[in-house]
Amino acid sequence: MSFTTIDAVAARYPGFQRGVANQNPSDAQIQAWIDNHAARITALATARGYDLTSLAASNPQAYTLLALLNEVGAAADLGDALFSLLGPEASPQGWAHPNSLRKSFEDMLAELGRGTYDKLFIPEARTGDAYPSFGGTAGQETDPDDPEEDSNLSFRKNDTY
Repeated sequence: MSFTTIDAVAARYPGFQRGVANQNPSDAQIQAWIDNHAARITALATARGYDLTSLAASNPQAYTLLALLNEVGAAADLGDALFSLLGPEASPQGWAHPNSLRKSFEDMLAELGRGTYDKLFIPEARTGDAYPSFGGTAGQETDPDDPEEDSNLSFRKNDTY
């Protein structure tokens, strides 16, 4: 399942001619890049626990984020191909440089993997909270003001040994 279209990817390079004889790279190649990046995005999103079924209808903002991520990744591949065809002396004709697109894509993938977008996909996600998942404080799972009644008194915060 890809999240973007060939038209959206090609629009990143306004001088790129589509639908001409011997188009290079072909639409089939661009679609393959889209599908490859969509697989990587889907794998990361699934690993984070995001439900991607009917995402376009159920959560359009989340779907738009994944579509942007898919578009930028495929556009970086298209840009690499186009720049290789232009040669080192040719002007990029005002196009976005594929290295900047690649950096944006990799940064967004890293953010997706770290859970930066968890709240967008799972409203009850605790990623944005300042406290640990189990409600403890840093370094221990109990309140430091509680009396020392737990069974493991060996490792308490603020103890001096």
